[in-house]
Amino acid sequence: VKRASKRQERHAPPRLCEPCTESQDLFVIITNLAIIISTSKEQQQHYKSIINNMSTTNIINSGAQSVGSTSILGRSTKPRYDYQTTYDSSVVSDKSQAKVVILFVVGTAMSCTAYAGLAANCVAGQSTMFVTVDNSPGSIVKLSGEKTAEAFNDIQANIKERLGGFVSPSATIFVGGHSAGGYSAIEAMQENGGDLSFKPAGYMGCDPLGRGSGVPALKIECPTFAMGFTIQTCGVTLDQAGLAAYNITSNSNRVMMQIINLRNFGNQITHCIFASDGCPACPSHDAGAWVRDVIGKFSTLFVDSVVKGKEATKNQYEAATGDKASLVNVFYGAEPATV
Repeated sequence: VKRASKRQERHAPPRLCEPCTESQDLFVIITNLAIIISTSKEQQQHYKSIINNMSTTNIINSGAQSVGSTSILGRSTKPRYDYQTTYDSSVVSDKSQAKVVILFVVGTAMSCTAYAGLAANCVAGQSTMFVTVDNSPGSIVKLSGEKTAEAFNDIQANIKERLGGFVSPSATIFVGGHSAGGYSAIEAMQENGGDLSFKPAGYMGCDPLGRGSGVPALKIECPTFAMGFTIQTCGVTLDQAGLAAYNITSNSNRVMMQIINLRNFGNQITHCIFASDGCPACPSHDAGAWVRDVIGKFSTLFVDSVVKGKEATKNQYEAATGDKASLVNVFYGAEPATV
């Protein structure tokens, strides 16, 4: 697999399970940090192998890039974020620019290099660039709608500079994210009083989870592709996350991919399956690798439904689950999502 630059990737910041933001006690946090520090080199190599082993050899991954800086006193410039771009070079180039951009914010304590598999599946064969954004480098907390708006606005205003001339200036922009990052993308929207300078064409939320009254207290007016589960893992309450993102969407073009994550001791599909290596508390087991593949198929249907103005049908989404149909519930359109 080729790389768009030879920038050296920095080590990902310590990664914890999502609820660590508020509910983990100090002992558990320190324990998890010790685990991460001891395995960081191994995990960094794992991220690289994900791209190297992709069956599609045209996937280009830029490596981590930074905008802004943080001083020794912890004061940051605005905007301040890290990001990584992914695209399929058999479709996208400087002469055939991407028509779609997906701006995706990482979950708590995750880095912009943690979603290589998800990004690759969403861009394979598509005129799409997937931009994974860490809205708060060096901090485990990714909940800030303000920081997400700053990052998204900067990318949108400087598309050529930030995305290397591989994206059309008139590209259709989708936003989204995983867990806390998914929440921050909703909070940043104008309908929630956020500072996002543009109306996104659509929202893609991987089990978004907020603070306080959380996702159910917010609004989504654009088309939505939400993802969630049937069994709680990682301390994430089901109706506060993916279910909520789907149900608060007022747009008729909405779909939910609900993963039936049956209890399987030591090998259960969990809240962090979207990240290629999960997190120490809920690792991304090989048994759940199919999830990112099916998300890629749903993403293609969803993006096309918005860009081409013709909504995909529920039957098309169900067909996209392939031989995993028994492990996915599909909610669509006017029907409410339930556990």
